Amino acid sequence: MKRAGLMLAAGLLLVASLPSFAQEKTTNPKDAYYKAVAIEKIWMHPLGYVVQYWTSKSQIATAYVPFTWFNQGVNSKADLIYGSGPGFPYMVVYWVDGKFDHLRLQVRENTSDLSWGVASQAAGLDSKFDVQGPPLDF
Repeated sequence: MKRAGLMLAAGLLLVASLPSFAQEKTTNPKDAYYKAVAIEKIWMHPLGYVVQYWTSKSQIATAYVPFTWFNQGVNSKADLIYGSGPGFPYMVVYWVDGKFDHLRLQVRENTSDLSWGVASQAAGLDSKFDVQGPPLDF
């Protein structure tokens, strides 16, 4: 009787542990880095956002973030997050395994704020939105 109980317990343990072996193994990124920078001004353009931000050398640089980077679910390269507070607006850029992964624009929810602007279509910025990632001058 003890032997049958032991075999039953071993069988239940085996059946209970089988789902853990069926899970797909995902590899964690080896190296993940991020950089947060303060945004000076965000210009809306028909093709995306023109983001002027402060570099670590106290200079203003420009990043072009096309609308095609947004709203693609888990494959999105960019997120737009609205908020308020003294730290807004800012941009966070993420790199995983040495490659650009995605960025987040943390912007003021009030588009009448001085940090928002509208870029002229006559400025000839259309070709600048054909980018694969943000500039690396942080």
